[in-house]
Amino acid sequence: MYRLLFTAAIATAMACSCAHADKSLRVLYLTKSAGFEHSVVKREDGKLSYSERTLSEIVQKMGGTITCTKDAGLVNAENLKNFDVVVFCTTGDLTQPGTDKEPVMGPNGVSDLIAWIKAGGGFVGYHNANDTFHSPEGSISPYVEMIGGEFATHGPQFDGKIKVVDPKHPAIQDLADGWSLRDEWYISKNFNTGAIHVLALLDPGKVRGKKGYDAYKIPNYPIIWCRALDKGRILYNALGHREDVWDNPKFQALVKDNLNWANGKGDLKADPNFSAVVPTTIEEKK
Repeated sequence: MYRLLFTAAIATAMACSCAHADKSLRVLYLTKSAGFEHSVVKREDGKLSYSERTLSEIVQKMGGTITCTKDAGLVNAENLKNFDVVVFCTTGDLTQPGTDKEPVMGPNGVSDLIAWIKAGGGFVGYHNANDTFHSPEGSISPYVEMIGGEFATHGPQFDGKIKVVDPKHPAIQDLADGWSLRDEWYISKNFNTGAIHVLALLDPGKVRGKKGYDAYKIPNYPIIWCRALDKGRILYNALGHREDVWDNPKFQALVKDNLNWANGKGDLKADPNFSAVVPTTIEEKK
């Protein structure tokens, strides 16, 4: 089991760390929900949320330290110097109190984050991370441009099959082709086609054409991707709506791969490949 260390140094953050930690992996995990608050990031009775506890255990086993917080104000130029990888599982405009009423991101938060990534930081977004800082009509928000795609819609949960595009990529080296699991499968839009490297597609399978699943009457579509941004690395993984997904050893192995790659371990392999692996009927970046 992991050991929790509540640090007074960050007033509104809950920090989790372990003894003799390898400082080469220092993770900041932000779960502020300005929009819909998912159950996996919701805290009860002052305790860490389900995903926070799970991610803390994964990072500890990797020899790293993690700070779990709902305070989006911690995403600032000075504080980011203390971390190697930033993980988002967030919703909405984080500069607004929104649903959970937790502290907001400052006006320079997104630009500070992007500058930090460009200087060599690693960013990983799970599930609702691309349901964050939506684009205004007629343009693409800097955050969506950075993460590489934007949440569009989803239908009922179902057992989907993951089709691996780049099986030798270090960010998904433990992801088996054809892995099937039940989750809430996001469909994205406004893909940054000239920048992202698609790692895996979602095959909706039998729900195509099924009543109530109209959103999935489309070809296999991107569900995990990565990209480079100057010296930094960015990865988006749409999985993680359900608690049992976070419990799944295969997902936990995938998370470990995601974090290691974002932290600079393994080849970059981020050459854009969207047009080569995604059917042209999938909506591209406007």
